[in-house]
Amino acid sequence: MLSAQLAEPGTSGEMCDWEAFRPNENQSTTRTPCLPQQNRPRYLPVRRGTPPLPGPAGRYRRYVIFEGVDDIPWGELTYAYSGRCDVPALVRSLLVDDEAFEAVDELLNELHHQGGFVCTAAPAILPFLMEAAGSPRVPCRPEVLEILARLAGTAAVVPARFVAADWPRAWARARPSLLALLGDQDPAVRTGAIWALCKDIADPDEVARALVAGWPDPDASVRIDTLLALGRLAKRLSAAVLPEILVFLRDQADGADAQHAMYATLALAEALPGRPVPITPIVAGLTAEPVPLPHSNLASRDPAHAVANVLRDLDRRSDEAVCVALLAHPEQRLRVAAVGVAGEALVHTRAPGLLSVLRGCVNTLDDPTPALGILAAHARREDARDADLMAAHLDGPSADVALWGLAWSGDDRAVPGLLALLARRETGYRLYGQRAGKLGFWPSAPALAELLTPCAPWADFLIPAISPHLRPGSAGDLRRSLLESLAEWAATRASEVARVVPELASLLDDDEWGRAAGVIGAIGPEAAQAAPELERLLGTGERRTLIEIAWAHFRVTGDPEPALRILGPRLGEDHHVSRRLGDLGPHATAHVPTLRLLAKALDGWTAHEAAHALIKITDDPGEGAHVLIRPVKELLEGRPLPVAMAAARALASVDGLPDGHLAIMRNVLADDRRHSYWGGVTAISEDLELRALLTERLSRA
Repeated sequence: MLSAQLAEPGTSGEMCDWEAFRPNENQSTTRTPCLPQQNRPRYLPVRRGTPPLPGPAGRYRRYVIFEGVDDIPWGELTYAYSGRCDVPALVRSLLVDDEAFEAVDELLNELHHQGGFVCTAAPAILPFLMEAAGSPRVPCRPEVLEILARLAGTAAVVPARFVAADWPRAWARARPSLLALLGDQDPAVRTGAIWALCKDIADPDEVARALVAGWPDPDASVRIDTLLALGRLAKRLSAAVLPEILVFLRDQADGADAQHAMYATLALAEALPGRPVPITPIVAGLTAEPVPLPHSNLASRDPAHAVANVLRDLDRRSDEAVCVALLAHPEQRLRVAAVGVAGEALVHTRAPGLLSVLRGCVNTLDDPTPALGILAAHARREDARDADLMAAHLDGPSADVALWGLAWSGDDRAVPGLLALLARRETGYRLYGQRAGKLGFWPSAPALAELLTPCAPWADFLIPAISPHLRPGSAGDLRRSLLESLAEWAATRASEVARVVPELASLLDDDEWGRAAGVIGAIGPEAAQAAPELERLLGTGERRTLIEIAWAHFRVTGDPEPALRILGPRLGEDHHVSRRLGDLGPHATAHVPTLRLLAKALDGWTAHEAAHALIKITDDPGEGAHVLIRPVKELLEGRPLPVAMAAARALASVDGLPDGHLAIMRNVLADDRRHSYWGGVTAISEDLELRALLTERLSRA
């Protein structure tokens, strides 16, 4: 029907164009929210040759598509975003060169946004999107097909109740037109159709056979997307079609073309999960002459990103094997790409072999900073094997990363650099911590507080450099970072940190989040000169400040009464109250019944802090160890939670744990997965700290 409607001028047949007719020629053309049906401008057919209407209305002359778009009650349908859009105007804008790409972006946002469900507007607009995708007069056809691909992808993975009831029927009607687009003259349209069709869950057999029938396409992007699409379709294919598709993919994997062999191997890995993946064709494909894939939607368009994208599709074991091979490759671009992939791999799992090869290639890189950062994230006082490597880069462009690695290694060569850093107005390190998921090695460096926290053994040298930054009027963000570090240092270096008690006391009147009070409390009795200020401020301040001042007063003076009076009534409001109340030990016995209730809470942090407080108050592991071990046990099930790190710290100080709890700890240590909820540097540093804590606790078993 579409081809007949779009017949070229001069061909036979009665043709009519849809001309925009507006009752009022001065009416604004600005897009408006979905309008009631009676208020929409009408689009009437006119005979070919009719003079165009003046103004914006004439832009749509001679386009015989989108018939019926005004007959749909768009305002009554649901959308993935706001729904405050004029759908007919957006659809017609797809025909206008200077509006098409903005319109298709808005349609993608309204129809898909972040995914999760298929809105009722999607099946209603699908026929019009298919008309646009098939019309050479639409300048953004690949982008239109992206909308279809994303909607189909959502429909394929979410429960049926989250898919508009009319979507399956609308998709079935659209499939023949999508299949026809596999033969379109534009390779970007062909790859767009492949992207959409590889999400098909209704008749994947038909799609797979159509893809094989079109092989080999003259365009490399189309060929690669065909192979990868077949791998994605394989899990849904019938027993009658699957064998022929697997044979086709194996033929390509064994062929002479390195790119075809690599991507066919990836497709087979997806089609047959769990089977060993041969790395030879992967390495051969990545080390062959780079091939741009400018139209691909399923592979990396830019050869510079091919290594990361290809290895991301492999299982971890194969990923590491390919990465090791590339790190030793003579070509610089491949080693650089492999470093990035190594960082991402090490965020997910421990891989000593990969780390060893990475060490060996640092000095072969034009820019060693990324590789040094990965090694620095692994540095510990008990494992300082890379200290000399870091020291060799202290005077070069990677100096900040080298200093970080030396500091975490506990190497004294870091001290001059740390002193110089603390003397600068700009430290070069972030003043706020960053957290991200496990997508790549990011964040790739610690924040200032995270850098300094392991530096407590040098407190005697560093405290004089920190002291000027603690005075009222100093830079607030820098001061906050330093207070975080001092609170950690005070646990093992209270005497050294006590040298800044006067500065800390001067901050108490304007102590955001009670950070200065927290440091004073961590110092304990050696901060006695701050007691008058703490007593003066008891019961004042915002909630967290009020809690910290009450706790610090107890830690400094040993008098539990003010802390009990202030913290007790607030128990249950904030899990931080449970944490501080637990530090009062037996003095807080009256609150044990409430803490037992809080230890049963569904919120992980509430339950954890209450359980730990119960153990500290009663000195009975049976009161809370079963709660503390829960997030540690979940590490074995692949569910790392932020509270797991705190649970490991708490369990490390608890004696008398049941044998079952100790067995869980041993199993966690035997598991090479990174035991952290976060990605980047945090994933590695938290995992190593957690392992150290569990190892130390098991040594006392």
